[in-house]
Amino acid sequence: MASTITASSAIDVQGLVSALMKAERKPLEQMQSEAKKIDAKISAYGKLQSQIASFRDAAASLSRLDAWRAVKGTSATPTAVEITARPGASATQHSVSVQQLAQPQTISSGTFTGADAVIGGGTLRIQPGTQPSGATSFTPDATRAEVAVTIPAGATLADVRDAINGSGAGVRASVVRDGEQVRLFLTGSDSGANQAFRILATDADGVSTDTSGLSALAFDPTAAAGAGRNLSLVRPATDAQYTIAGVALTARSNRIADAMDGVDLVLRQTTSAPVQVDVSVDTAALEESTKKFVDAYNALNKLISEQTRFDEATRVAGPLQGDRSAVGILGQVRSIVRETVAGGTLPRLSDVGITLQRDGSLSMNAETFRGAATDSARLQSLFAAPGTGAADRGLMLRFRDLGDRLIGADGTVPTATEAWAARKTANSRRQDAFENRMTEVEKRLLRQYTSLDAQLAAAQGSSNALANALAGLPKL
Repeated sequence: MASTITASSAIDVQGLVSALMKAERKPLEQMQSEAKKIDAKISAYGKLQSQIASFRDAAASLSRLDAWRAVKGTSATPTAVEITARPGASATQHSVSVQQLAQPQTISSGTFTGADAVIGGGTLRIQPGTQPSGATSFTPDATRAEVAVTIPAGATLADVRDAINGSGAGVRASVVRDGEQVRLFLTGSDSGANQAFRILATDADGVSTDTSGLSALAFDPTAAAGAGRNLSLVRPATDAQYTIAGVALTARSNRIADAMDGVDLVLRQTTSAPVQVDVSVDTAALEESTKKFVDAYNALNKLISEQTRFDEATRVAGPLQGDRSAVGILGQVRSIVRETVAGGTLPRLSDVGITLQRDGSLSMNAETFRGAATDSARLQSLFAAPGTGAADRGLMLRFRDLGDRLIGADGTVPTATEAWAARKTANSRRQDAFENRMTEVEKRLLRQYTSLDAQLAAAQGSSNALANALAGLPKL
C-alpha cells in the first residue's frame, strides 16, 4: 500500500477506483460484443427476408396463368394496319385490306375578311343524323336531340366559332386562313356514317336561308345551294370499310376493339394489297420473366453463401456462419432445382437451358430456352402445371410455395429473427443488470478507499506531530 500514498500521505482514491472498475467491467465488454454479433445476425436475416420475397415473387409470376397467355401482334405494314393482341388471344394469322377509313363530317363556309368579320345574330340548330342516299340527303337521328346555339346580335365569326365550341353539340369549329381571307370549318367530334349533321339557321334579319347574315352558315343537305345549303361539304361522315380474310366488314371508328377475339386493330391508311397480321405467343416476354427468376435465384444464392461462409484468407466469418436455419434454406432452394416434373416432355430445368453451376448459381442458355419456348404448352407444364400431387406440380409453383413457407408468419426466417431478437433483449437486460451492479460496486469501493484515505491522512498527521514534538526535545 506504500506506493498508493502520495507525498501528503493521501491515496489517489478516484484513480485507484477507476483502475479497479475497469477490470470489474470486463464481462460487460463481452456482452456488448455479443450484442453486436446478434445485431449482425438480425440484419442478415432482414436482408434474407427481402431477397426471398423477391425470389418468391419472380417464381410466382411464372406460375400465374397470365404469364402463359402473353401474346404479341405483328403487322407486315404497321403504317397501314396496326395490331394489338391482349393476353389470352389465340395465335392466328390473317390478311387485312382497308378500302376506306372512317372519318367525321367536315363542312366549310365561304370566305370572310377575317375572324372579326361581323356575321349577325340569331340561332343555329345543329341536328345529328345520317345521309342515307348521298350528299344531298339527310335523315335526323330521333334518338339524339338537336342543339340550339344562340348567337348574339353583332357577333363576329370568332364569336360564332366560340359559341359552337361551347355548346356541346358534338361539332368542332375553327377559323382557317385561305390566302388573305378566312373560312369557318365545322367538323364532327366522332367518325362514322351515323355522325353526319346539318345546321339550320334562324336569322335575326328575318331571312333564314340566304347567304347573308347568320343564315350564311346554314347547311341543309336537302336544300338548294345558296338557299339553305350555304356551306360546302368538304368530307362526308363515313364508316371504315375493310376486309379480314376476304370478308367485307365496316366500323364506325378506325380503332376497332376486338376486331378478332382479344385483338384490336387500328386502320391508318387504305391499302393496295392485303396486309398480313399475326398473333403469336410472346416468347420474348416469357424469356424476360424467366431471366428475372434466374437473377432472383442467383441473388439469393449469393447472399446466403456470403452470409454463411468462413473466409479462410481473411479469417472472417459471415454473420450467419454455422447458422443451421440459413444453411437449411439454401439446401431447400437448391433441392428444387434438381427436381423433375412427372408427365411432361420437359421434366427438368436443364431441358430448357437452365443449369446448376458449381457455386450453386443458375445459368440460362438463351438459345436453348427460346427453342423450348416455341411450344409454350410444354414449357408451361414444367413451370406451372397445377398437378394432382407433388411429383407433377410445376417447379415455379414449388419455388413459390417454398418462399411462402420460408417468410410466412410462422416461417423459418421470421422464427429465426424472433429468436435472435429475444436473445438481444436478454442481452440488453443482462447489461442493464450488470451496470446496476457496477454502480453499487463503484460506490462501495469509493467509500472504502475514501475511509482508508482519511485514516492514512490522520495517521500521517499524528506522525508529523510526533516528529515535530521529538524534534523540540532538548538534545542530550
